[in-house]
Amino acid sequence: MTLGSYDVVVVGAGMLGASAARHLADGGCAVALVGEGEPADHRVHDGVFASHHDIGRVSRTIDPDPVRAWLGHRAVAQFTDLAARTGIRAVYGVGHLWVEAADGLEALVAADRRFSLGCIRRSAADTMAAIPYLSLPEELDTLWEPPPAGWVDPRAYVRSEKAALEGAGATVLDALVGSVVSVDGVVEVRTESETVVGNRVLLATGAFSGFGETPAAGLDVEYALHTQRYLQLDDDEAARLAGMPSIIAKSPDPDEDFYLTPPTVDPRGRTVLKVGKPQDDHVRASATDLAAWYRTDGDPAFASRLDRTIGGLLPGLRWLDRWTTSCVTTYTPTGHPMIDALDDRVFCCIGGNGYAAKCAPALGELAAGTLLGNSWPSEVDRDLFRASFAA
Repeated sequence: MTLGSYDVVVVGAGMLGASAARHLADGGCAVALVGEGEPADHRVHDGVFASHHDIGRVSRTIDPDPVRAWLGHRAVAQFTDLAARTGIRAVYGVGHLWVEAADGLEALVAADRRFSLGCIRRSAADTMAAIPYLSLPEELDTLWEPPPAGWVDPRAYVRSEKAALEGAGATVLDALVGSVVSVDGVVEVRTESETVVGNRVLLATGAFSGFGETPAAGLDVEYALHTQRYLQLDDDEAARLAGMPSIIAKSPDPDEDFYLTPPTVDPRGRTVLKVGKPQDDHVRASATDLAAWYRTDGDPAFASRLDRTIGGLLPGLRWLDRWTTSCVTTYTPTGHPMIDALDDRVFCCIGGNGYAAKCAPALGELAAGTLLGNSWPSEVDRDLFRASFAA
């Protein structure tokens, strides 16, 4: 069955695809957003997966990379506007704490000054006095970014983008796309039961850019396979940690680096704290291999490292239950998403590089602007976002 014809079909209904689709609809395009929803049980799911099926991601402007900082700052107002438009709150402004040696904070201080954020710089000792449940290495310093920095609920964000998209008259289709093929001057996006026809297509397919028959197959991307630790807290422990900021810590020993999102209520009603570590061992992997990883609960050996981290950061933390999850981050050679044309009808917005969540509305705006013919912003080097294929 053929399901209509659209100016643009966006394939991939995650944070970047949903954002780009909404910007395109706001720009006057007839849009369809097509992507598979969250699996009921990841252990037996035989389709694709998405990284936004998670409880929280760090939201901040401060960043050692000035392009990421600009994008994060641009996203702030868009997050706010989207919540007002849809009534769906996705960002929680509890502040963000960056922990690092003094010289490593200088690039973050530059972002603070550039955007007049009002950050507060303290020694680790002064931070522990202000936030007494934290234990930090005293040789490190901290930079606290005030609200609206904090964390973003990625599931809620995608719901809000879809609500705005449908409010703008677009079509949202929950389906697995098996092929994207140019035929007779249009592009056919084929699912198991339907074909959606677009004059142009935007691929925002994340780690699964190589799934099925697609012009994005062979893009020069690598993957980090993450294990994240979730800890369920009781009401008293959640109250003790009330107001906790999101945290990123950079240590002289990279094995001690971590990120944390504060306690929040997950889809099952549990109050959960999340901690993870950057994974620098990037690999090339097929869609089949990535799906196999997502069907696991991560690496038990890596989970023990996370337990040591959380024990050092929050001594005496009481938890009711704990578990791990698997996740994937997609990396490109430039460290920024590929937002570019693959041919005259197919475009891509692929490769979050570990920062897409906090910048999702701004990155979606860039992708939509590429199709709408908008000028590329002068604050962002266009060449950093070009697509490239592996040799």
